[in-house]
Amino acid sequence: MGKVLLWIAAVMFAIYLVKTQYLSSSTWTPFRDGCLAGGSATQAQCDCLADYVHERFTDEEVQRIMDNQVTDPVFAEKVNQTVIAGTLSCRNPQ
Repeated sequence: MGKVLLWIAAVMFAIYLVKTQYLSSSTWTPFRDGCLAGGSATQAQCDCLADYVHERFTDEEVQRIMDNQVTDPVFAEKVNQTVIAGTLSCRNPQ
């Protein structure tokens, strides 16, 4: 029984490590904080928009967006359409 508990603990620890190291976003909080700094959205709306944007772009792409380093016109259009759709979707977050 002790070995089973050790294996369960090891698996749970591995899941925790993967979740905290590889599945968390390093740009989510700065993006949300930038949204809040705009002053016209609530925290719930900014949380929703951050989730919406991070579902559609990688962390590297979001970092480029936040650094205003979007030079490709096709990517810029995708960013604009995503922000518009996300803003409309997050107008009344649940």
